[in-house]
Amino acid sequence: MKLSFLCDAHRQELTTNVTKAIRFWQEGFDTAQFFNEQSLWVEAIPHAGCAFETAEIFVTNKEIDYTVAYEWFYASSILLAKAFNSLGNTDEAYEVIGLAIERFDRELGLSDVEPKLVMDYLNKLHWCEHFEANHIESKRRINRSSVLSVQ
Repeated sequence: MKLSFLCDAHRQELTTNVTKAIRFWQEGFDTAQFFNEQSLWVEAIPHAGCAFETAEIFVTNKEIDYTVAYEWFYASSILLAKAFNSLGNTDEAYEVIGLAIERFDRELGLSDVEPKLVMDYLNKLHWCEHFEANHIESKRRINRSSVLSVQ
């Protein structure tokens, strides 16, 4: 499954307008968090998904402080995965965590990033306490995708 929440036109607009993207991320994240707190996970997922994809744009474009971009991306990843997991969609939850790990892995390959900060987020994602350990194959896929894998 390929998770996608933003249409191409909206993604392009958010990529070129950082002020709008910041507002969009904040509204999406806050709305998803509200729905999660109310156990309205079906309603939370599209908002959390948009926040997740918008935060990934911040990580890619480097138009806001990288520490903020990393935190927003991490928080959005956890929020989206938590909503999927709460619905019983564990595969999708692990897919979100895997995508976040892959994105942070790519950041490690860049020369202008702080490796310790990226590694901190990778560690948090690998040891995410929000999910059951009963999806062994999903966890293997996640572990193979990251530099933190134990061989």
